[in-house]
Amino acid sequence: MLQKLARFPKKLLLQLDLLRRDPEAFGRNLIQITNPALFQERLLDILYPTPIHVRLQAGTAAPLRLNVLDTFWTRSGMTGGPNTVINLALRIAQLGMAVRLVSTVQTELMDAAWFAGHAAQLLGEPAPPIDLISAADPTRPLPLHANDIFLATHWTTALQLKPVLPTLPIKEFFYMLQEYEAGFYAWSSNFARVAETYGMDFWPIVNESLLADFLFTQPLGRLADPELRRRAVIFEPAVDATLFSPPADKNPSRPKRLLFYARPTNSRNMFGLGLLALREAARNPAFAGWEFVSIGSRGSVPDLDLGGGQRLRPAPWIAYGGYGDLLRGADILLCPMISPHTSYPVLEMAACGGLSVTNSFATKTPEKLAALSDQIIATEPTVCGLAAGLVQAAALVNSGRPRTAALNLPRDWATALKPTAQRVHDIAKSFQK
Repeated sequence: MLQKLARFPKKLLLQLDLLRRDPEAFGRNLIQITNPALFQERLLDILYPTPIHVRLQAGTAAPLRLNVLDTFWTRSGMTGGPNTVINLALRIAQLGMAVRLVSTVQTELMDAAWFAGHAAQLLGEPAPPIDLISAADPTRPLPLHANDIFLATHWTTALQLKPVLPTLPIKEFFYMLQEYEAGFYAWSSNFARVAETYGMDFWPIVNESLLADFLFTQPLGRLADPELRRRAVIFEPAVDATLFSPPADKNPSRPKRLLFYARPTNSRNMFGLGLLALREAARNPAFAGWEFVSIGSRGSVPDLDLGGGQRLRPAPWIAYGGYGDLLRGADILLCPMISPHTSYPVLEMAACGGLSVTNSFATKTPEKLAALSDQIIATEPTVCGLAAGLVQAAALVNSGRPRTAALNLPRDWATALKPTAQRVHDIAKSFQK
């Protein structure tokens, strides 16, 4: 005992040194003592989607019903991806199919009156009724009948569905793919879990042809199977012209302004690479007198020094309705994205008449991005490449380029999603028992 006590000061000093050098490792050591169960869970480094609870109503013959799965359908979670799913679901409901939004983790439901208003705003007209329900409570399993079908919206919801499908009359499902989600986890246990879902019997619904071109070449699951490509329903995203359009004032008196879509917690947005590129570009005389503003981080990015007296200052978080005004009040958007997806802000800035500087990746080539808009400047995903793209954009702004919207994409969601909803509806009808 005395020997252990004698070693304690040395161990304490080692741990204090570890706290200084590697706070994360120190935290793991502390959790190992204070919360062994949590330590073991983190040690596994794997996401375990919770089971969903269903109850098949035997002997019932009912019309087709689409169950749209997300872990949480919440008011605060109505961002671009979930809104696109809901928009599609509403348009399928307009074709006469019953639709339910099913929470797979959260048991509490959104306020139905608020959701009705939100749905009407998405559609631009009164919305058809859609049920809000949860399958997360074992005491209230989701009632199903022989013609219930599913739409998974994220790899975890597809994995939650996997043990349920063999028990159902209709064993195929729709899978909404809005990103290459395996790439979120590098090579890891969770990478393998995402890849597992790509081997299931699904009908893909893909948001963007650039993403589809990448997905259907990947040697994971069934992605490279020509039959899966034949099944695929692919649509291009809309950039709503009522929200995203050039400013009325063609000669604003404000300083020239660059926005940096800075999201340190989302690795695919490459915050570090973008910041280094911005620091390099800010030294160029083309940026003399410019303002630099970070957006998209919900307060996680502080005021940062860019060198040479330039600073990157965070914008306050604003509601979606004011987001278009934010883009209109700037000249350049820096939005790195190490993904085959373009990223919505890149498209929205071009629709507002500004210049978007982003990077190429795989199927997302500079030529394909330029075909979407000549106001998108795509470079290699390097510090030098992005910095050169920013300087090029600044020179164009300084030369007095006209502020017009140039975007070869649908400018309303009805154009983008009505054909998609019809095709999904028709495929679903072929499942009917």
